[in-house]
Amino acid sequence: MKHKKMSQETVFDFVKDPTKENFLKSRELIITNPGYDPYSDDLEIMEKLFENKEYDKLNYYVTINVLLSPRAHFIKYFSLKQVGNTKAAESIMFICHNILSCIEKTGDGTLQNPYIVTRVSDEKDFLQLHLRKEYTQQRLMEYEDKYLDVLTLEDGSEIYFDITVPYERIAFSLKKRNEETRE
Repeated sequence: MKHKKMSQETVFDFVKDPTKENFLKSRELIITNPGYDPYSDDLEIMEKLFENKEYDKLNYYVTINVLLSPRAHFIKYFSLKQVGNTKAAESIMFICHNILSCIEKTGDGTLQNPYIVTRVSDEKDFLQLHLRKEYTQQRLMEYEDKYLDVLTLEDGSEIYFDITVPYERIAFSLKKRNEETRE
């Protein structure tokens, strides 16, 4: 079986036509990539680069794990602004907004139709950056062969996220990290 070479352009096809279907195709390219680790420390690395004012390193920091991360794009937006690259910053923010908009198109946040995320951190990004809400509690539940994160908002309402793929990847990620530690 031949694997189609993945490029950033292919992953970001949904930006040109931000439909649920195109976003889920882009997400599929990421979650089927052998390097996909939804619990990677890439966001922490990016935040540290920003704190240390290492904008050039940050602006070129790319891994499979953050291509659809709203927070990664949000951090890069501020980094690009710091170096005066307003045009690139605006493009990055456009991508960030489209990711958030497309997450919203994957569901309605109910138990029957949860939002679909690529990384668990996308839940917080979606709530804060898109819905402008905060959560007070998070719990994991199984429902119809899916793993869902249930976030209780400050007003007591609940929003559901399908984290089946990231959750099932935990064992794979832990095994991979243990092998790297032994080397």
